[in-house]
Formats: sequence, structure tokens, C-alpha cells
Amino acid sequence: MSSATGQAGSFFVDTYARVRRRLEFGDALLFLFALVFVRQYLWIVENNTIAWTLSVPLALAGWYLYVATKPFPSGKFGRSFWLAVALPLLAVYSLRAAFPDHSFDVLSYHLLHAERSLRGTLFAPGDFFPSSTPYNPATDTLTGISRMILGFRLGTLINFLVLIWAAQITDKILRPFVAGVWSRALCVLLIVLAENLLFEISTYMIDLLALPLMLEATLLTLRADEAKNRRASYVHIALLLGASTAFKISNLVVVLPLVAVCVYKAIQSGRGNPKQLVKTALLALGAFVAPLLPFAIYIFRLTGNPVFPIANVFFDSPYWPTHGGWDNRWGPQTFWETILWPVLIWFKPERHTELAVYSGRLSLGFIVALIGLLFAWRRQRVWTICFLLVTSSLLWSAAGLGYSRYGLYHEIFAGVAIIAAASALVQKSSKLSVTTVAAAVLWIALAAQTALGFSYFLNKEWGSRTTLLKDPDIYAREMKFMLRDRSLRSYLSYDEQALFDGVQVWVETCPKSTGFEVLLNPRAPIIAARQPEYFLTRESRRQFIRVVEASPGQRMFSLCLVSDVPNAKQVIAERGLEVGQLTPVNIPFFSPRDRIGMMLIEVRVPQEPEARSQFESAWMKGAFAVSDYREEIVALNPPSVMHPGEKVDIRFKVKNLGNATWPAVGTKDFRYFIDMGNHWIGGGAIVEDNRAVLKSDLPAGGETEMTLAVTAPRTPGEYTLEIDMVHEGVTWFSERGARPLRLSVRVVP
Repeated sequence: MSSATGQAGSFFVDTYARVRRRLEFGDALLFLFALVFVRQYLWIVENNTIAWTLSVPLALAGWYLYVATKPFPSGKFGRSFWLAVALPLLAVYSLRAAFPDHSFDVLSYHLLHAERSLRGTLFAPGDFFPSSTPYNPATDTLTGISRMILGFRLGTLINFLVLIWAAQITDKILRPFVAGVWSRALCVLLIVLAENLLFEISTYMIDLLALPLMLEATLLTLRADEAKNRRASYVHIALLLGASTAFKISNLVVVLPLVAVCVYKAIQSGRGNPKQLVKTALLALGAFVAPLLPFAIYIFRLTGNPVFPIANVFFDSPYWPTHGGWDNRWGPQTFWETILWPVLIWFKPERHTELAVYSGRLSLGFIVALIGLLFAWRRQRVWTICFLLVTSSLLWSAAGLGYSRYGLYHEIFAGVAIIAAASALVQKSSKLSVTTVAAAVLWIALAAQTALGFSYFLNKEWGSRTTLLKDPDIYAREMKFMLRDRSLRSYLSYDEQALFDGVQVWVETCPKSTGFEVLLNPRAPIIAARQPEYFLTRESRRQFIRVVEASPGQRMFSLCLVSDVPNAKQVIAERGLEVGQLTPVNIPFFSPRDRIGMMLIEVRVPQEPEARSQFESAWMKGAFAVSDYREEIVALNPPSVMHPGEKVDIRFKVKNLGNATWPAVGTKDFRYFIDMGNHWIGGGAIVEDNRAVLKSDLPAGGETEMTLAVTAPRTPGEYTLEIDMVHEGVTWFSERGARPLRLSVRVVP
């Protein structure tokens, strides 16, 4: 054997041994996480079987490299953890595991994301924005893999396993503060029994999946000074944070404080070597971007926005309004509410979550962390924990979120902060004193809050499912279907299967429908009609019409709950389509007992000439892209003085600064064309005055002259005469960021 061969063999033996020393429970799940990101890179491979076949070895290689370069050996977990933490969590998971999850978001888009991403890209050929929230489907791909292996009921097991993984990392974070293994296991149990964590333990909601990634990044950040290879440690942190952000972009509120701490520590440890700092920063940046890149490129190519539909004010995709924002039912609404929101949620649970209950974990932890920032500055790790909780909580609030499912990291880390603070108080004084009493109060408060949170979990749930404790007989009957519930179609009769096989195109008109559509007939493309944001611009409406007309002769159907039929009919009419035959169906949702009443609605493209013409020209009702509402208006004979009620013809030179042609003719009801209008601003009022029409369509970059007859206000005074272009029935140009012409006019008797 040559020396080179021997050296290579020795390298692989050493690497394998290193991997074994670093292998942990969560690493098995980490392989699945790597797999879904590698699969996104291989979306360019059209054959799904080949793509998944290639993804497995590539993901295994990346996973192996990650584990081999871990900064620290694996943590050990004995009987104390498995009996005191894992076993109770298994019992909690089992309480609802036999009942199929049919919560709102699951049926509205999570199942769609999973099915689409298991078969290829998020959008299939012939789709028109089937998802109301087309975010990165990586987390849904994970739950889809779990469901494919274990069936619908036990497919949620991945959330339980992820929470075990998060609990193990929490245990490691607490080791400097709680030495006893049983005491620490009890602390971890108290931390993970927060209601907002438990609400998702047996559902297809995906918010738990990023938790262990963020917690592992936090642990590595806290231990950054201990790592022998600090560069590798920072790259690991960046990779974990990049994956967390890819899973849910709102996780940036956690990422930013962690990055700030890492930057500070890196600068402190590498002051004398700026080149090494730059190299580390570039490697970390590459690791952070790697999980984000494939989907960002994919959605950018489809929409023109790499984080669609977020930040569309900046990216200006024509498929989403620039003024669309966060659902204002949730979170803070004023400046002071934003600052105080982590505490206020205790008193305003109805604005924290749809379930309208909150036991106060974050509120308690936030107050403790604020105090810790003031008094624990000599204890670096305690202070850093307090800093991370306070800053990430304020960012969570300031970002306009303040919503329960986007704050699960804070739920866990609030518990960590409480226990760290209590431990610091106990260590400060070994005798009975004010500090030990304060520590005892914190322990009691955490235990009481945990008990209250667990009681909420027993009585509330996203899908309103019952529990084993309340209905043991029903639970026993539903248990029989575990591991046998991989296909919803298997619960249908032959005639019912044939009915759904006849669907060639799905037209989505109501929420809670796409989950059924992709499970009953996944081959049919989905054309969304219900989401109003996708019908605000001309380009989006045109795309909708093109997709519908690209399916000539295909049978289109909408599936909706019986209660949603009136809304479905209204949506179909608003999109210029027609309602055909209605067929009632009762769908057994993975259970003969749980039948859901629905209506299968035939949808038709209008054939009568006038109705067909209205459908084909419906794009005219949409708005231009914001960048096309740009104007340059110059007054050729501006008046400076007018008399009350006087009429003056003002000539203007108008230039189209956008990229779209301005239409001079609209519909028969005088809408959807572009003309000129004016306002008189003064005296505490804004008065609309008159219009001037274009003689012909004005192309992008084109100029024309227009004459507008204006009538002066009847009350003397100083006024501003505002001249602006109008997209009739849609918007004034100034409402979309254009700069109208403003003239100062004095009205004198």
C-alpha cells in the first residue's frame, strides 16, 4: 500500500471517529433539513425521481461535513432527560395525535406547499399563485416527508422530535447554571411546556422546525470563546441562522441580535488580524446565504421579488400591491405599545393569537431580562442571555409582528433567562437572604406560569381537536388508522374517486380548500381566484386570463366548504367566470367519522360574446406597476392670481415617465383610462375640480399637450393648485408615489 493511500485511509478513519464523537440525537433530523435545501438546488432537474435520488447523497455529504466540523463534542443525555423531559412530551404529543389535524393554515396552504415541493417546485405548470402565502416551502417539505413515511396522523411526529431536539439544546444552555441532571431536566420540562409550543406539537404547522437551529446557533454564540476553531464555529452559526431565515423570514428578529454578539466576539478575539476577520466574515456570509439562495432565485424569476410578497414596496413586483402589509389584527399599534408589547401581550392575548389566551411566559422573562441587563453585567453569560431576549423581543414587536407563532424562540428563551437569573441569585448568596427569596419567587412564578400554560393547551387547539382525556373511546377508534392513512383518496368510494379524477383544473375560491384539492387530485393545476392582492395590477390580471385561456376545453372545478358557497360564487363572478353544476360531497378526512361537508362547483369560461369580451378585457381594471405611475407635468401658462369662481384654461406639457402605455380609452362606464385632474388645497380642505382627457394613448417616454379648465374656489385666499394624472377607477398617480405639479394661486375678489 502506498503512503498516499495510507494517509487517505487514516484521514477517513480520523474523520469518521470525529463524526462519531460529535453525533447527537438532532443530527438525524438535521440530515432531513439538509435534504430539503439540496432538493431546492436541484429544482432545475425536471425529473422528480432523479432529483430526489441525486439529493440524498449530496445532502449526506454536506451533513457529514457539518457534523465532522462541529466545534464541540456531543452532549450526553442520561435517564434524567429521557424520563423527565422526553417521556412527558411524548404523553403531551399523544393527547391529540390520533385526531387528524385540519386547522385553518394547514388546509389553506401548508399541505399544498408540502405536496408541490415533494413533486418539484412550489408552483406547478398551469398554476396561478395557488398559495396565499408563497413563502419558502422547505419546512412544509419536511412535514411532507414525515407524512409520506408515517401517514397523516403520525406525520406530525417530526414536530415532537424537533421539540425534543430543542429541549436537549436548552439543557446544554442551562448546564453552567444548573449542575444537577435531574434538577436541570425539571427546568427544561418547565421551559418546553409553554402553551404556544405545545399548540403545535401534533400539527402540520411549521413554526417549531426552526427552533433547534436558532437555539443551537445561540449555544454556539454563547460558547464562541471556548471553540478551538472559532472560524468553523462562526460558519456553523451562520449556516444555522441562514437555514432558520429560509424556514421563516420573521426569524430575522432572532438572527440580528445573535449576529451582533458574534461580530462583537469576533472583533474582540481577532483585533490583530483584520485579514482573518474578513475571511471569516466572507465564509460566514456564504454559509448564511446558501440555504436562502435557491428559493430566492426561483421566486424572483417568477415574480421579480426574491422575498415575495414581503418588501414589495422596494422590489415592486406586479403580482402584489406595494401597500400590502401585516395583518393589523395582531401585534402593537402605537409606538409605546411596540416598546411594551412583550409585557402587554399578557393583558391583550386577543391581539397576540387567534386562540386569545396567554399565560405570560415572555412577559415574565422580558421583565427579568430587563433587570438582568442592569444588574448582571458582571456575569457575561447571564447578561448575554438577557441581551438576546430583550433585543430579539423588541425587534419581534417593532417589526410589526407581535404574533404568537412568530415568537416561539422567545417563549423558550424567556424560560432560560428566568432560570439563569434565579441561578445567579442563588450563587450570589448561599444563605437565606433577599436574593435567595427572589430566586425562589422566580422559580415559583415560572412553575405557576407553566401550569397555567399547560391548562390552556388542554382546552385550546388550532384545529379545535378534542383529546384522549376528553374522548378516549373516539381516540381508540381513530388510533386504528395510524400508519394506514397515507392517502385521503383511500377513504373515498370508487364513484367519489372518479368524481375528483374528472377535475382537470382547480379554481381556488375560498380558504381551507387547497389542502383537499392537492390530496384528492394532485395532478390538476390550481388557479387562485380568491386572493384579492393578485388582482390589483394589470399584469397580474393578464396572467390570470392567460392561464385560464391556456386550458381550453379542460374541466375546471372549485371545491369549498358548504358555508363558503355564496362567497365562492361571488369570487367566480368577480373574475368574469361562470358557475356551472354544483355537486355536494362529504369528504372523510382520513377518518370515516370525521366527514366534512363540501361543494364541488363547476367553473366555466363564458361563451356568450359580450361576457367573453368582458372576461378577456378584465385586465384593464387592474393597476399598473407602481413604477409606471410616474409623470412629468409642466404648466405652459400657469396663473398666479384668479378671482372667485373664475374659469381658466391652463395648457400643460405631460410626459409619461413609466414603462407602460397610458390608455386614453377605458370601459363603457368611463373607468380604467388615464386622464388629468386637479385639486384645490387650502382653507383646511381639498376640493377636486375637473378633468382633461388624453387625445390618444400615450406610450412610455411619450409627451403630449393637454388643456385643463380649472375653476377657482369661491372663497378668497392662498391656495395650492395640484395637477395630477388619474387612472380612473384605480388611483391618482400621487397615491402611488408620483410627484404632481403644484402651483401657488392667490384668489382675490
